Amino acid sequence: MEFLYCFANASLTQRILTYLLSKLRSHIDCVTVIFFNDRWVVHLKLKASLDLEPYNDCWAVLSENGLPYCPPSAITLALKDLSAGCAPNQAMSRHHVAIVSHGAPNPAAVSCFQTKFVAGLGYCPQSLV
Repeated sequence: MEFLYCFANASLTQRILTYLLSKLRSHIDCVTVIFFNDRWVVHLKLKASLDLEPYNDCWAVLSENGLPYCPPSAITLALKDLSAGCAPNQAMSRHHVAIVSHGAPNPAAVSCFQTKFVAGLGYCPQSLV
């Protein structure tokens, strides 16, 4: 089971990752977080053993906080490479996308990325709030 959603800012993305850690940790196969200038994309793979109720709860939380995302080919190819075992750095270089984290849900990686990006820019754009 897979979900692909986009979120408006870092805070919403961190909220989703924290939810996944607290409610679905044992059912998560992999989570990939990708940053664009105007949005965050979260690709969530769940194990097939997940019951219907937690699945529906997860879908509801994702839908309340974000929007389903239809990826361009570069994102689709990057996600396929990651699924095939390619290292995030290789997928980033090959497809020109900013992969913030891949594997277990990691809200701290979003926070670290946010801090470094804002420090480099000298201001905080809306997508990094």
